[in-house]
Amino acid sequence: MKLTTAQLIVRYLIKEKIPYVLGIFGHGNIQLAEALKEQEKSIRFIQVKNEQNGVHIAIAYAKVTGRPLAVTSSIGPGTTNMVTGAAAAFINRLPVLLLPGDAYAERIGPLLQQIEGRNTSEEMASDSLKPVSRYWFRVNRPEQLRQELPKAFEAMLKPGEQGPATICLPMDIQAESYDFDIDIILKERDRDWERISPDSRAIERAVQAIKKAKRPIIIAGGGVIYSQAWEELIKLAEHIVSPVIQTHAGNGTMLFSHPLNIYTVGPDGTLCGNNIAEKSDLIIGVGTRYTDFTTRSKTLFGRNAQFININTSPFDLVKERAIKLWGDAKITLELLYKKLKNEKFYRNEYYKEIQNERKKWINILEKITHEDTYPMTQARVIGVLNDFKKDDAVVVSAAGSLPGHLLRFWKNTDPTRKSYHVEYGYSTMGYEIPGAIGVKLAEPHRDVYALIGDASFLMQPQEIVTAVQEKIPITILVIDNGGAQVIRNLQKISGLSEFGNEFKFRDKKGKLNGKYLTIDFVKIAEGMGAKGFFVDTPEKLKIALGRARKIKDKPTLIHIKTEPGRKFPPGYNSWWDVPIPEVSKRKAVKESFRKYQIIKKKQVVR
Repeated sequence: MKLTTAQLIVRYLIKEKIPYVLGIFGHGNIQLAEALKEQEKSIRFIQVKNEQNGVHIAIAYAKVTGRPLAVTSSIGPGTTNMVTGAAAAFINRLPVLLLPGDAYAERIGPLLQQIEGRNTSEEMASDSLKPVSRYWFRVNRPEQLRQELPKAFEAMLKPGEQGPATICLPMDIQAESYDFDIDIILKERDRDWERISPDSRAIERAVQAIKKAKRPIIIAGGGVIYSQAWEELIKLAEHIVSPVIQTHAGNGTMLFSHPLNIYTVGPDGTLCGNNIAEKSDLIIGVGTRYTDFTTRSKTLFGRNAQFININTSPFDLVKERAIKLWGDAKITLELLYKKLKNEKFYRNEYYKEIQNERKKWINILEKITHEDTYPMTQARVIGVLNDFKKDDAVVVSAAGSLPGHLLRFWKNTDPTRKSYHVEYGYSTMGYEIPGAIGVKLAEPHRDVYALIGDASFLMQPQEIVTAVQEKIPITILVIDNGGAQVIRNLQKISGLSEFGNEFKFRDKKGKLNGKYLTIDFVKIAEGMGAKGFFVDTPEKLKIALGRARKIKDKPTLIHIKTEPGRKFPPGYNSWWDVPIPEVSKRKAVKESFRKYQIIKKKQVVR
């Protein structure tokens, strides 16, 4: 069948069961637009307002479903807008298909928005996507797609190496046709990747390490959720009497009330998590990358601690000089349990310690999330939402202080483990609203709450218009605390000057320490067609949440006034490696640098 390149791509997307294409059309991809229009009964185009947000919607959809969406852009700025989203997809190991338009393959130009003037005419704006793509290809002939389209899908869905696949589409090639053998190109292919099973020798090494350990601990990372391995992990944890800590990506592996759940560690950790983890002698990392927030910047786990890593990614598998179990989490955990099920583990004193630490933490959590002050604290907002939400409600967040608060204070009660959706791999400001849209597209029956700080909101608020346009009823909770308070707080606790983060007027002397700006987020939302509410007390917030739940045809924004300068919850025996200037005239900075040098020496770099 004679088809244009664009027509073939659209037919292939339909065959791959891609329900949505997101993007913005320009002169560099209206050829693809025409092909999508021809097939609009079979595939839906969603017009986003920024290409970065289109990728964010696709990321959120993939996180929930495991399946990719496609995102298209014109050439030039439309393409470079996608780079941030692609980086977030890459670091979070999530598939998304990127279809940027490109300059002519025949190289007549320069064109509008084409980058030129370098030593090679081959470099285009789309080259900026290479470092953040698992697969990258520029089409120079239509017939190349016969092999490159399947390769792109296999590359972005490969276990342990999921991520963006980029197919760059020169404008002339999109419009050019070829006589394609449709029966072969659209023939059903095997889309499934079999679960990887680790070598039996590695299993035996891990079994011996578990038997010798006195204080084992399990880290549940995103690999547990992607593998749907929470039941196997819990069964193993209960048998060997091991507490479980959870990363942002793995949060929800153990539901809130489980007696072995010590929640989280590191700078955003709980008191019970940090206290127990720092004394552990065996760490079983399941599907985790060991970021600085998990290892407390290499100061959490002792010098003599042993590690076992379960991972499908060889890159992550080798970290911390671990015993390497290269395999799928679900299969590997089950194999470990079968090898250990006849062993008896007498760790009664350890279990009692875990329960005592958990009890202390839950008391702290309840006090902080139900502390009534005026204005409200951010933690109080989370407490209200915890009490109001249904078990299957989803919270979406990404940047600022909210991820840390949510990791500590959000109560996971969803048996499907989809309740907690925080993008903290790349921590992209502005992810929250498009992320909530992506979740709602994937799971329309769930209540979806985008928790977003005022600084993050002002980065990317425009997808409210998309949610209005597509009648997507998400609820956006804007925490108005007068700016990027998390960084102001970081400056303060680091002994540095509190500078350049709050939303304040300049005073008469030209300094940024005047009165706080008054921003009406309700007016912004209503101006875009959404419903808006302003609240400043827990009671008003409960009422607004109830009203928002009843709105089914548009997004709702709740502007929540919180206390701007209030001190955040403490670090709970933690530390984060934020370098301090070695030279300063300020006494506070000198003292902070002295303390920094002391703690820095405690790092264990394996």
